Amino acid sequence: MSEINRDAIIEDVRKTVNRIFEASEKLDSEAVLAHYHNHADFRFSGLILGQAFNLNYDEFTIALKGVYETMVEQKVIRETEFFNVLSETKVLYNTTGTGCQIPKEGERMDFNLIITMIFSLIDGEWKVIHETEAQTIKKEE
Repeated sequence: MSEINRDAIIEDVRKTVNRIFEASEKLDSEAVLAHYHNHADFRFSGLILGQAFNLNYDEFTIALKGVYETMVEQKVIRETEFFNVLSETKVLYNTTGTGCQIPKEGERMDFNLIITMIFSLIDGEWKVIHETEAQTIKKEE
């Protein structure tokens, strides 16, 4: 794979990542899910409202919509990003950063996060086929 092709792949995946995070901050589950692959092999492993889950696509869809319905605002600041082009159709993406969620009821939650996504080029679009994320609550100092 040429360096030019690798750079173009990274740029395409970066655009998809940006769209996912922009939609997430708008609490727009449909726009977020448009970038995830609805397939039996899809997996989301991570924390949702403090509970650990290993979800298939349908379960992830229900969980994501449910969480967004409980929130007023969500913000994520990506501090580091890493793109590993595994092939012309597969990319590993990793980010670390901080975020906050403001629920309709309850208190603001500030957290550190790490997210890893595997993207696959499917029908000309980059789709998330696997996501793992972890969060730790930031303590007041």
